[in-house]
Amino acid sequence: MSDRLRGDLLLVLVTLIAAAGWIFSKNALAVVPPFLFIAIRFLMAACLLMLFYRRRLMLLGRQHWWSAIKTGVLFAIALLLWIQGLFHSTHLGEAAFISSLAVIFIPLMGRVVYGHRISKQLLLPMLLAVLGLAALTLQGEIHLEVSQLYLLLGAIFFALQFVVTTVHAAKMPALTLAAIQMATVGIVALMAAFYTEPVTFNWSLGIWGWVLASALIASLLRFSLQTYALSISTANNAGMVMILEPVWVTILGAYFMSETLAANQWLGCGLILLAMIVYQLTRMRLWRYR
Repeated sequence: MSDRLRGDLLLVLVTLIAAAGWIFSKNALAVVPPFLFIAIRFLMAACLLMLFYRRRLMLLGRQHWWSAIKTGVLFAIALLLWIQGLFHSTHLGEAAFISSLAVIFIPLMGRVVYGHRISKQLLLPMLLAVLGLAALTLQGEIHLEVSQLYLLLGAIFFALQFVVTTVHAAKMPALTLAAIQMATVGIVALMAAFYTEPVTFNWSLGIWGWVLASALIASLLRFSLQTYALSISTANNAGMVMILEPVWVTILGAYFMSETLAANQWLGCGLILLAMIVYQLTRMRLWRYR
């Protein structure tokens, strides 16, 4: 088996793990306050990563630490918005498709922050994404629910964090960067929890199981596998494979949580999926002709 094929197959596994993470998180949120959940999940993952990469961390310069912390703060904002959206959401599939819009927002954030040129080929995916979002919010009249607004803002910040990380922290080892970012997320989320939520840890073993699964499987294992898979795959292949995540979330939500989507929600999810496919195919074609 070639490295590229192995990388692509690992990325498929990564999308399944990420989708399972939505189930873990939703079950944990039945009891655990949202910000406290993010704090525990990411501090656990960060501590384990830092334990493995403590020597590399000690060799980092001040500028590397500062870049990682800045991108970690953006990551924290995105995750706190996302977890609020997930907490208020009643449909995992819909939530996952709205969050996946981050992929299409990336070039827009590149334009806003760094003045990167936006290809004309992005217009069709953007139109499809807007129509998909409109279909999702269509209930007699178009209006955003609280959960949809949180998820949409979260997608924007995920895209912003991706753009800034790519520019400022590209020279750092990936998992070392991830460790600092996760620790930053955990600290920011913990401060938010202390100010806004009742902080208690008197939960059942079942709830702790969902929290641990989120930290060890959906965070630590997922990002470790994803980093390795990206190193032996290609960016274009990875982009196409990662589209599977909201599809898996919809399937798992229907199977494990007995969720059903209305016709307008299916239409919206389908249009967003089509937008991502068109966008990734466009990227692949442009890359081929460079």
